[in-house]
Amino acid sequence: MIEDRIADRAAFTICACNYLAQALVLRSSFRRQHPDLAFYIVIMGRRDTALEASYPEVRLIWVEDIGLPSFAAHSVRFDIIEFSTNVKPYCLMMLLEHHKQVLYLDPDTCVFDTLTPVYDELNSWNVVVTPATTTPILDGHRPDDIEFLRVGVFNLGFIGVASTEEGLRFLRWWSDRCLAYGFHETQTGVFVDQKWVNLAPCLFSGVKILKDPGINMAHWNLHERTLSVVDGCYWVNGTVPLRLFHFSSFDPSQPHRIANRQTRFAPGNRKDLNEILAKYAEALYSENYEEFSKIDYSFDYFPSGEYISPTLRRIYANPSYAFDITEDPTSSDSALMKLSRAHGLLGSRVTKAKRLTAHDIGQYSSYIKIIGFILKILLKLLGANRYFLLMRYLGHVSSIRNQPPL
Repeated sequence: MIEDRIADRAAFTICACNYLAQALVLRSSFRRQHPDLAFYIVIMGRRDTALEASYPEVRLIWVEDIGLPSFAAHSVRFDIIEFSTNVKPYCLMMLLEHHKQVLYLDPDTCVFDTLTPVYDELNSWNVVVTPATTTPILDGHRPDDIEFLRVGVFNLGFIGVASTEEGLRFLRWWSDRCLAYGFHETQTGVFVDQKWVNLAPCLFSGVKILKDPGINMAHWNLHERTLSVVDGCYWVNGTVPLRLFHFSSFDPSQPHRIANRQTRFAPGNRKDLNEILAKYAEALYSENYEEFSKIDYSFDYFPSGEYISPTLRRIYANPSYAFDITEDPTSSDSALMKLSRAHGLLGSRVTKAKRLTAHDIGQYSSYIKIIGFILKILLKLLGANRYFLLMRYLGHVSSIRNQPPL
């Protein structure tokens, strides 16, 4: 449901149904500051008419309606995080056909003050981005400078683009690379949509790096930013208003933890954040967070109901198999389906995989000990030089996309 008239400014987010509570909280916060601007939610999933009917006032766009070429292929090649981020530049191009300036905001962000100064930057700049941090940090905790090198120096939970020739040229370049190589594989040098934008200031003119600490405050820059309340409004470092807070990896059942992916601050250690975290958790629950968070990602399954495993996605993305991207891989007689059935990659034995993080390593300690023992034997058998070469090779084939065919 896109406005059929050209309007100056708009914003949007992208999420699967399990993040719809976050998206609705973001929409409400944006509309409070900008009641006259359009806000869109792009839904990653197969159309749910009942859900759509429940929110007639919300501008919902189903991802299957954005006109993405080879849509079915991309829905299989990428997992939920990859697909949601990799369609971002394409959606920006689509919305810039109807608006002169568009902001993308991650669903787990929240607007606390007007974003008009950001839009105003797009009057003279083609693209606006924010660095993850503006202060070096390497203290043995996550995230730090090394992690920023792995995942990108700009956080793409926020970006603004103007409908200029250069802005659209940037989006075409970005979209092409996201849809070809936008995998969550830091070991191969790529990280979804985000790492590509490291190159943007070098390759395109008019890329503005916003260093305002009040924009995109998040767990990765808390070492340089504190929050205070002045006359009922949040201020960052006592100098600028908080405009956008990013609640990345936030668990509303444990609001004092700040974020699941940071280790710098113990739960409750940042008392300046207690209020904003508690209020955000309350807002999520008021938007049916518990119900939405349980919804399965519909593109995790073929139309037949069979689960698409992470391994199968990577096999499909492996160029050695030479799958035709113009063929619908979800059709019953596709090349992917034939290969999957021949090798037991589909069926009742293939169940949904839990998304694991570094925090889960501890539960596999016995397996890790066995692997460590095998590595010791290999070192003795191969010698130092050959062992080093083997480790480099294993780093390469740690991505299934780089492994030889089955």
